[in-house]
Amino acid sequence: MRKAALNSLLALSITVMFALMVTQTSWAGSIYVVERHDGSVTFTSKKPQTGSYKILNTQKPTAAFSYRGVKSAKSSSRSYIQKDKFHSLIEYEAKRAGVDISLVKAVIHVESAFNPRARSHKGAMGLMQLMPDTARMLGVKNPYHPQDNIQGGVKFLARLLNKYNGNLGLSLAAYNAGEMAVKKYGGIPPFNETINYVRKVVELRSAYKVSRG
Repeated sequence: MRKAALNSLLALSITVMFALMVTQTSWAGSIYVVERHDGSVTFTSKKPQTGSYKILNTQKPTAAFSYRGVKSAKSSSRSYIQKDKFHSLIEYEAKRAGVDISLVKAVIHVESAFNPRARSHKGAMGLMQLMPDTARMLGVKNPYHPQDNIQGGVKFLARLLNKYNGNLGLSLAAYNAGEMAVKKYGGIPPFNETINYVRKVVELRSAYKVSRG
């Protein structure tokens, strides 16, 4: 029963924790989840000396990338990592929009694994997985054209970062789940897909910064 209660509390608390963590400039190490005798639960970055605890691992991946070769839920069935092919396009559009280049690469990595022909079951298209309505709003005529897609996706990402005052967690959550979902839940929605999406993008952003790739 105590284990079940701890898991439930973790699910409820995780969105608040991520909203705080992803706004930091450096990604923290392991987070220790400590259950007290009175049933309360606390989060700490320091390893407890006594008592039972769980570890929520948030170590950033190395420059080799922990997610290299992982099949993207929105990409084709095979890995399509070819990040260097679009480096110039990403750099140009990111600088023009004032968005971190590493962030753009991380979003593309998670969204499509750099597959310009990727299409999700929900209809999201291209490198940055633009939904049809979003593509029209951004003036993207061909979502499968790398330059058009990256230009539109970066513009949308910049818009979200501006709307949420630079809060990376909320911006990424809105990119994944939609602005209405962020508004409804008053923060990162408690969806496993969205929570994992935010985590992966933030981790990969750190890795791209380290590798300068």
